[in-house]
Amino acid sequence: MIYVDSSALVKRYVKEAGSARLVETLSSSDVVATSKIAFPELLSAFTRKRRSRELSEKSFRAGVRRLEEDWKDLLVVDLHDDLLPLIKSLVMKYALKGADSVHLSSALWLSESSGMSVVFSASDAQLLKAARAERLEIFNPGE
Repeated sequence: MIYVDSSALVKRYVKEAGSARLVETLSSSDVVATSKIAFPELLSAFTRKRRSRELSEKSFRAGVRRLEEDWKDLLVVDLHDDLLPLIKSLVMKYALKGADSVHLSSALWLSESSGMSVVFSASDAQLLKAARAERLEIFNPGE
């Protein structure tokens, strides 16, 4: 199973360094998981890229449409109360940003609750360092 945070998942919809590696990895994964927080984060990223003219209006609409189509095929982890103590611990231990702590806690919870091995994918160095310290296998599509 691969868990993708927003910084990695955006590469599926917007051509960036690492996009090809991410798409290849996702296509070979049986289960692709993310947090529910990824949906607004990705929409926000698309909107910022459209405003800065990194994305055309046509590419923006296509990205939103593909995200909405893909969403039903993802294993989406809700932000539930069981995650809150873990989020608190991760923020205090690694000084993570709020959304990053949600992604990492979701992946750790998923690994523990499913008993499956989870590969954690992100493009943020600090978040990947924390994931590695928490004994998750990591994948940075940009490397």
